[in-house]
Amino acid sequence: MEVKEILKKIRQQEQEKKEHFFALELDEDLVKSAVWTVEEGVVKVLAIGETQSWGDEKEILEAVDTSLSSAAEKLPSPEGEAEPNKVIFGLASDWVEENKIVTSKLEILKKISKELEISPVGFVVIPEAIVHCLKTTEGIPPTAILAGLGRKRLTVTLVKLGKIVGIELVERSDNLGGDLTEGLSRFGEEEIFPARILLYGPSENLEEEKQQLISYSWSQGRVNFLHLPKVEILPADFDIRSIALAGGREVAKAEGIQVVPLEEKPVVEKEEKKEVPEMPEAEMMGFLKGKDITKEKPPEEKIPEPEIIEKAPEIEERPSPRINLGVIREIFSRIPRIEFTNRTPFIWGLLAVILFIFGGIFIACWWYLPKAEITLLVKPQILEKDFTIRLDPKLEIADKATMTLPAKEAKTTPEGEKSRPTTGTKTVGDPAKGEVTIYNRTDRQKTFSVGTEITGPNNLKFTFNDEVAVASESAGPDYTSIPGKAKVKVTAVAIGTEGNLASGTEFSIGNFSRSDFIAKNEEAFGEGTSREVQVVAKEDQEKLLLELTEELKTRAIDELSKTTASDQKIISESLTSEIIEKNFSFDVGQETSELKLNLKVEFVVLSFSEDELKNIIEDEVGKTVPAGFEYKHEESETSFSLEKLTKEGVAIFSVHLKANLVPKFDLEKMKKDLAGKYPDLAKQYFDNLPNIEGSEIKIKPRLPGRLATLPKLAKNIKIEINVQ
Repeated sequence: MEVKEILKKIRQQEQEKKEHFFALELDEDLVKSAVWTVEEGVVKVLAIGETQSWGDEKEILEAVDTSLSSAAEKLPSPEGEAEPNKVIFGLASDWVEENKIVTSKLEILKKISKELEISPVGFVVIPEAIVHCLKTTEGIPPTAILAGLGRKRLTVTLVKLGKIVGIELVERSDNLGGDLTEGLSRFGEEEIFPARILLYGPSENLEEEKQQLISYSWSQGRVNFLHLPKVEILPADFDIRSIALAGGREVAKAEGIQVVPLEEKPVVEKEEKKEVPEMPEAEMMGFLKGKDITKEKPPEEKIPEPEIIEKAPEIEERPSPRINLGVIREIFSRIPRIEFTNRTPFIWGLLAVILFIFGGIFIACWWYLPKAEITLLVKPQILEKDFTIRLDPKLEIADKATMTLPAKEAKTTPEGEKSRPTTGTKTVGDPAKGEVTIYNRTDRQKTFSVGTEITGPNNLKFTFNDEVAVASESAGPDYTSIPGKAKVKVTAVAIGTEGNLASGTEFSIGNFSRSDFIAKNEEAFGEGTSREVQVVAKEDQEKLLLELTEELKTRAIDELSKTTASDQKIISESLTSEIIEKNFSFDVGQETSELKLNLKVEFVVLSFSEDELKNIIEDEVGKTVPAGFEYKHEESETSFSLEKLTKEGVAIFSVHLKANLVPKFDLEKMKKDLAGKYPDLAKQYFDNLPNIEGSEIKIKPRLPGRLATLPKLAKNIKIEINVQ
């Protein structure tokens, strides 16, 4: 392929090599590429490849090959530089699910790597790479809306303080403003969106798209901005450079390449205070006194540099009710203009008084009635600790030094009945019977005892029912030999119809030669029968005993839990049992299809005082709780494992404690700080507090527009801590 030929030429010219890497962007129906390296500990992009489009999976390989080839051709002189044979992928958001590449897309990446002989070293999601690059280049966590303009779809990414809130994919139409509104509305109608929109993508008409968004009437849409959003266009190669720069540092570290640490902002001491220019509250929230906001250029959104905050940020508390100027103008703009005349001064005066009264009532209701419920999602710190606890039934007072607690014994004797199908099998029946004639061809008489065994065809064995004597061979007429004969009854050794042999069957007798002794039946054998029956197996009794014992054990623990005093807790692991009565309906080997068991068992369990254990644990845990956290007994779990039981009856347990250490907050101060603030400012307040993962604010009643603030009275704010 073309990439192979170019790389081959580069190899022939290299001497001392410096390693290069590919960055490859795969998004919707386009491909971008770049070549990057690490120079003096800094990731640098050396060349940008051509942007290629593809329609289906068959065309993507050719598009990738062409783009990578164009990037490789733009490399500087290869002398002292290594050929790029490793690649970091930049993938669209729908190529990745739960931090893993989608299976169907993974096959495409495997095919690209195999055919082009390149080794993947990692992947990044395109919007995440852009956010990381913005944070690096601008020096602060960005808060903006990223709009990725594809040929068929729009990728909408909501970013707040450097964190991606969510990514939505919207099918493109002729109305870009409507498409963006559709994407933003999926984040919720109550969401307050950043007034900064960043456009990126392969579109050649980004300037026209920008003008569409600038002229779009956002007030008629389903999204809320603090003020008219500012629209910016990112450079055409910003996305592929972001992939190289964002993923390059981590890849370089994994490859063992030394990189220079990113510059950090200086830490602001808590005693220092930044001077912030005073601005009327109306202007801060997007209202301009004495001006028409639709004719004003929207202010650029500036985000303060991150600071290390050791305590909750203070929000200035308002000493008395105050109405935002923009809110007043918004209320009165909806009232038709009234023309005063000299004919009705009394009426207008009365209307003014009524309006003043209703205005006062409205302000009083707005001040005193609203209530808010705030739920804070906090991230606990996990503490795990192992103890050895002793439970002594003879002890009366807890001994903290040896961690020994007084224990109480509780007993119960439940009984029950249970049955189960049998699984054993057995063959029963009758053996075959008949009569044989014994022939003696020796010159001596032979006597056979009872039980003498004879063997027939298929190794079937029979035994003599009686003792029998057989005469010796004698001379017959014409000098012939006549064997001695005797008849005897026989019975088959095994049961079954196999012993029902036909007449004329010959049998060998014991270990004698058939030339000396032989037996033969003149009539067929009969009466042989067999059948398979279900019987009790030993395993049936064992399983039934185990199952019923477990059921009685569960019942015993439930009964003991109910009868134990409320301040005591039983330890099920200390449960011991002794069988009092055990009766099976059938013994092993007996024929039956069902086995029953009647069982009576005595159970004994130990219990202890939860308060005494809590005091011992708190003394131990209190030494290891870090500052800013607190240990709560209800947020902990304890598991017990019985180690041994001494001759004195002392039970020794291994106790494993897993506790959620909950962050401590001054809730009353929070309420005062938040009184009268807007929900979006309250969320920023919580975002700056440590150990808070998220917040949910519910205000009742819900007022429209800028009237929707938190209650002016701190007592009307309820804050609940929810541990994740």
